[in-house]
Amino acid sequence: MSDRDPPRPVAPVGDERRPKLWPLVVIIGFGAAAAGGLIGRGFAPVSGPAATTSLPGRSIVQIIRTPGFPSVAATVDRACPSVARIVTAGGNTALAAPAFAVSPDGWLVAATALPGNGQLQAVFGDGRKAMITEVRSDPASGLVIAHADATGLPVLSFADQLFARVGDFGFTLQSPNGSGCSAEVAMVGSDFLVDAMAQGIYLRLQPQAAPPPPGVPYVAADGSVMGITTSAADNGILPAPIAGLIVNELIRDQVSPIASFGFRAIDFTPELGARIGESRRGAGVALVQPKSSAAGAGLRAGDIVVAVDGSPVSSASELSRALDAVAGPTAVLQLDRGTQLLSLTVARST
Repeated sequence: MSDRDPPRPVAPVGDERRPKLWPLVVIIGFGAAAAGGLIGRGFAPVSGPAATTSLPGRSIVQIIRTPGFPSVAATVDRACPSVARIVTAGGNTALAAPAFAVSPDGWLVAATALPGNGQLQAVFGDGRKAMITEVRSDPASGLVIAHADATGLPVLSFADQLFARVGDFGFTLQSPNGSGCSAEVAMVGSDFLVDAMAQGIYLRLQPQAAPPPPGVPYVAADGSVMGITTSAADNGILPAPIAGLIVNELIRDQVSPIASFGFRAIDFTPELGARIGESRRGAGVALVQPKSSAAGAGLRAGDIVVAVDGSPVSSASELSRALDAVAGPTAVLQLDRGTQLLSLTVARST
């Protein structure tokens, strides 16, 4: 070293080993700033076009699934080809009677008086058409069966319970114009006992916006028919077992002798007994023909026939045999009505 060179500063002892910390401080500072930006962005309100594409939006619509009336769409699809409308052949729309098939060989059930002049046609829900060849009717119930010139028809079956309970849901099914079907959910609102007796056993549907016309089936979710509408005025339906009994008689063309005396009867089942509050055996009066001798004598639905001309009966079949054996034009019915034991004289229809 030359004498002219300036002296170099001498570091204190130990400075040679002290690390330089400023690069580390800079790195930590940048990291903290970046982290703070991310955290702030996470808590800041999301706005602007970029925000809608970069982050998934939170749904503001809450979907709650609750159990309710099951879908009957499949049942309607299956039943629709069985449903028909009976019209005057040739396009005359003066007659349009709802009906439905109950036998594959062409028997249909309706509840509208039909002329037996051979000028009727059935138009089914799937568009098929068939001429009506025969008409039979039951005056006590107002039911009518019509035979369509068709085979292999899909049918609707009657439910086997006495009558649906108040509160049961079902739906009415119609084919307004022969191209598909319309269905309307309905609930049983009352019955003949709730309404304090009547001339016939019936169910009453809750009021609907447009009450169905007579002859429309009231169908359960499983596709069975719980009843047939009989009056558009009061939403009344005839329960399935009674309707089924009458339809079977009409198809066989073997009307029960009971009907010849102006009424219809059913077995006095435990279910009906529980509703009436009685446990006696007998034949329950189901329907009374309007303006008949039975109606004039005061017979009404819910009466229990226990004897005919003094001979005991314990079922509808026994009542039928007893009335068939009556030689004269009248028969004396002994019956229970609540706490009363009555005798009524009814005449055979001419």
